[in-house]
Amino acid sequence: MKFLRTLAVYVLLLPLVLLSLLPLCVHRVLARCVAWLLGDVLKYRLPVICTNLRSAFPDLGEDGVKALAKDYYRHLADIVCETVWSLTRSYRHIRRKGVCRVENGRVLERLFEKYGSVVVLLGHTGNWELLPGLPVYSDEATYGYDNVVSAYHPMSNRFSEELFLCLRSFHRFKRKNLVPSGSFLRYALEHRDDRKVYFFIADQCPEGKAGLETEFLGLRTGWVTGAEAIARRTGIPVAYIGINRSGRGKYVINCRILCEEPGETPPGYITGAYASQLERDIRDDRVNWLWSHRRWKNVLNY
Repeated sequence: MKFLRTLAVYVLLLPLVLLSLLPLCVHRVLARCVAWLLGDVLKYRLPVICTNLRSAFPDLGEDGVKALAKDYYRHLADIVCETVWSLTRSYRHIRRKGVCRVENGRVLERLFEKYGSVVVLLGHTGNWELLPGLPVYSDEATYGYDNVVSAYHPMSNRFSEELFLCLRSFHRFKRKNLVPSGSFLRYALEHRDDRKVYFFIADQCPEGKAGLETEFLGLRTGWVTGAEAIARRTGIPVAYIGINRSGRGKYVINCRILCEEPGETPPGYITGAYASQLERDIRDDRVNWLWSHRRWKNVLNY
């Protein structure tokens, strides 16, 4: 059964790999076709997108919501096509093409050099799928892929899980760099004397399992506090990474310090500081977030 599942994954990956060999300029054209398909034909999660935008930005009005939703489909299509294109490109090539560059990279390096390990929080902004190349994008990087660990949520469907892991393993970022979120605290405690950079995509918790609630984009929002708990338990400093757009298909990775002494902060401080940074980035570029998820199940009628 496992063999058949693995075989099916590689059969599915083959056309994606072949498609990825096309030049980036072709993927840009394909992305416009994908955006049209998602927005005009399939109307992919349109009610969810409009409900989220309408609630987060009540100043937009209906015409503004529709225009922003259209821009969002284009952004989402760019992410899909850029991710496919990147499958057969090295991180150095992605950097040379100007797709990703790093600002304030020294912030992360200083924390890593001073404390040995860093917890990094980020949201679904920019093209987060390209972030595993960060050690290559940054001129300041003193850590490598032996140091990098990323939390992920295992999927209930084994085929989807295998596909996800294969897609993550095309480059220097491998399966060994991924740890299930449920096992992350134990992993961090077992490796507390090792030099690690821990990455968490820490968007809010929509289903009532929140460890903290804050006001976020004008709505009462729950957050998972697992990354904060790990930082407080291990004493590892915390940084925030924002992935902002400087143009179509051009991303700027910006690093900021959230907390250097997590054990001395009150509960909720780190998660609240992360939420504030994420909200600031979203308000600066309203399209630049994953709006097609049911972000506020507890307060909005989807």
